[in-house]
Formats: sequence, structure tokens, C-alpha cells
Amino acid sequence: MKTLYQFLTRIFLLVLILCQSQSPAFSQGKVVINEYMPWPPSACGSSADFVELLNFGPGPVNIGCYILTDGDFSITIPANTILQPGEFYVLSGQNVLPGPCANIDSTIHPDLNWATCNCTSGTIPTTGDGFMTDGGAANEQLVLFDPNLNVVDAVARSLPVESSSLITTSTVGGNCTSQTFDLDLMTINYETIGESAGRGNSFARRLDGDCGWVKDPQQSGNATNNTPGDISDISYSFYYTKSQACPDDGSIAVIVHANDYSNVFPMSYILAFDTDGDGIFETTDSYTTGTVTNPNTIAIGNLKQGTYRLTVASVKGCFLHTFPFVILDCYIVLPVKLISFTIQKNNNDVHCNWFIDHAEQLKDVFIERSADRFTFSPFATVAVPGNINGPWNNNYRFTESFTTLPFFRLRMISKSGQESFSSVINIRSNESAASRIWPNPATSQVSINFSFPSTGIAEVAIYNINNYRVMKKMVPVQAGNTILSIPMEQLPPGIYQLSMQSKSMTGPTRWFRFVKQ
Repeated sequence: MKTLYQFLTRIFLLVLILCQSQSPAFSQGKVVINEYMPWPPSACGSSADFVELLNFGPGPVNIGCYILTDGDFSITIPANTILQPGEFYVLSGQNVLPGPCANIDSTIHPDLNWATCNCTSGTIPTTGDGFMTDGGAANEQLVLFDPNLNVVDAVARSLPVESSSLITTSTVGGNCTSQTFDLDLMTINYETIGESAGRGNSFARRLDGDCGWVKDPQQSGNATNNTPGDISDISYSFYYTKSQACPDDGSIAVIVHANDYSNVFPMSYILAFDTDGDGIFETTDSYTTGTVTNPNTIAIGNLKQGTYRLTVASVKGCFLHTFPFVILDCYIVLPVKLISFTIQKNNNDVHCNWFIDHAEQLKDVFIERSADRFTFSPFATVAVPGNINGPWNNNYRFTESFTTLPFFRLRMISKSGQESFSSVINIRSNESAASRIWPNPATSQVSINFSFPSTGIAEVAIYNINNYRVMKKMVPVQAGNTILSIPMEQLPPGIYQLSMQSKSMTGPTRWFRFVKQ
């Protein structure tokens, strides 16, 4: 039974909380509860509970005086604790967590021991449940607050969450401001995990920063959660809509691919700009935030020349993804870049198609052909329009009944006199560059150039060197030549096979081999 004093205090707190802002404070990075273990292995002891925080970026975050609570106890992180982008911060009740207490194959040294930090609201038990209620069907909640009691992240196994108590947080030796709260009196939007915890199983995000959770028997405290075969429920495609600032009008767009956009939007983002140009994103650089309400594109313009990082997050603060990019100076002459060159032959009708980026630098374009693939002669001259500024998608058709010169290529000459060629296509064997993948080796993404007979749906799957599928997605395709961009950031370096198979049309499965650096 709560005393009359506690009851009146709760009423006062309710009024106070309703007057506070519930939106997170401006930040230079996005911090999430990335993994936690409420029920450690019996050999590790009850104080081996651990919680892993992750700063997904794009910039560093001062998590000093942040408050982590389960509703019964609170832990206040010491002042001026800086978490860099991509860094983990592990809290536990022990100085050392030997494997497999927090990591299946190595010893973990937590960043904060709540048993000795003098930073808790009360003495956290070292027997029984420990900090968090043991697993099974217990609906234990975890909430991370900033120093002003704004919710940074909140997760729970399921709803409704366990009842909470009145908590007064530690000042950590007078370096942080004490806060008093009761989670029962606060409106908190919890991410729900939907898994029952077994002993020795942590709750881990399927991928770092993802909205999906798994009951992970191979704990990964202070290490990435990404495991082969795990993919997110959504994906992103990044595009430059204007790669040069002339003077401050560079622009980019991120396309969000999801089955249910109501679980994703409104989306928020943090845009980091390296103001001093030193290649390091630090607290003195520029950070802006924004919100996009309507699916499915995040478009950002008015960008000046320089280096950026963009971190996007879903409505619940997860499905996190970071895109590094560069906006070029207006006066940089970009090289002519051939994106694709394809030829389709239907009886005697031959159709050439090409897609060239930075075509404003083009002077001449020639179609050449050969009998032996080695000695080429001009076949057709294609006039370059004088008003091109950016990409140029064009085609050339002709009719012939003989194939004594079956090998074709595209020859391009830039205004600076630089000469470049496409790959060679053999129309006699129906060989086409329409089925190709680039860049290879890949870093952040690969693009596929493919031709479909009609509009429909295709399945893209990626397999590792052990023939284990590590990614699968369904994509809409248009009739004719189609270019698809597939994000690669989540894949570890290695050799992969990519398959492209039509799901709504007949036709063979095409395979592409590539290397991820």
C-alpha cells in the first residue's frame, strides 16, 4: 500500500509531467536500447543483467545524465559521457562478464557497473530478479530518458507493461540534476518485442538499430547484432537528385520501401554537415533535424558543397539507417559515365538503348560494329542534344536481315577529348549487356541493369559463398530496360551471388556474381 504522502506526490508528478515536453531534445545522434538480458545464465549470477546502448549517429552524443529505468530502479549515466557514432555502451551489475554471460565467445568489460557507480535510485538486488524481472512472460519495460525526462527510447516484451514505482534519480555526486517520476503516470510509446525470454537469452535488435527483435541465444553485448540471414523489414534507396551545389542547391532523395508505411511514417532524420571539412563528424559540426510525414520519399535540398551524413529513423525511432554522401562544387567537371548500353534484336528489328550520366560533357557519340569483336568501324553517328544537363537516355533503331557484323559497341568522346567505350554486345548470340551488375567490387550498393518484357514484380535474392541466402526483396519492374539499386551496407565483405527472377512473368532466373569490399 502506498502512503498518503506517496499518493499526493504521484498527483503532483502527474501535473508536472503533463506540463513537460514529451518530444526528444535536439540531438547530434540517435541513441537506442540495442540489446538487453533480463535473465542471465545461472552460472553468471543475477547481477549479470546487462543493457547495451548504441549511438547510431550521424554525430557524437553526450549521454551524460541520461537515465535508464525499468520502472522500479533507475541508473543515471555519469556526466559528460560521450558516445561516438557506432559506439556501444554496456551497463551491468558486474565489472566483468565472462563468456557466455554477455557475449557467447568473449569476456565483456561493461562501461558502467551499477553496483558500484553511486548512480542508482536505490540498491539494486544481486539475487533473485536483479535489475530486471526475470524472463518468461514477464512484461518488463526499459525506458531511456535524457536529463530532462524526454523519452529517448522505450522497449517492452509486450503490453501492458509491469506496474512501476515512484523513483527519484541519483545526482551522481552532484553532477546531474535529480528527477522524480513514475512510469505509470507517463504516456510512453513502447516498442514491443513479442518474444518470451528464456534463461541466458538476450533480446537483441535483428540488425543494429532495426525495429525487428529476436531472442538471441548468442549474446553480443558490446558487439554488432548483425548475423547472416537477418534482414530488415524495410529497405532504402539513396539517390542524388542534384550532385553539385550551384551555389547551395544540391539535393538528395531517399526512397523508403515497406509493405506497411503506417508502421514507418512519419519518419525523422538528422543531417550532419562537416562544417570544417576535416572528415570527422564532431560536436562542433552542423546538425539539423527534420520530419517527413507522407510516404515514401525523404527529399532534402538546399545543400551546399561538402561532406554529409544523413541518419533516418521510423516513427518509433528504429529502422535506423545512415547514408554518407558528398555534394560537389559547381565548377567541378564531372566525367562522362555510361550507366548502361543494351541491344535487343527481334527478327530483323534491332533496338540500341543507352543511359549516360553527366552527358553535358559529351561531344560525340558513335555506334560501332565488328565482325571479330576486335576491329571496329563506325556504323552510325548520333547527334548529342545541346541542351542536356545531367543524364541522357536515348535509343537508335535499324533493320537488317544479315548478321555478318554482329558485334556492337558505343564510342563516346567528351568535350575534353577523352575517349571511352561500352562493353561489346553480340546480337547474333543474343548476348546483351542488359544483364549486368556494377560497381564490382561494391561498397554501399550495387545496381542491376535488366530487361523485362512487361511490367511486373521480380524477386532479388543474395547468397553468400556458402550458398546461404542473406537478403531477399520483392521489387516492381517496368517493361523494357530496368535499373535497380540494392543497398549493400549490411553485408560483410565477401563474395556473393545475386539472383533476379520474375514472379509475375515467365522467364529464366539470371545470376550475377559480385564482391563486397
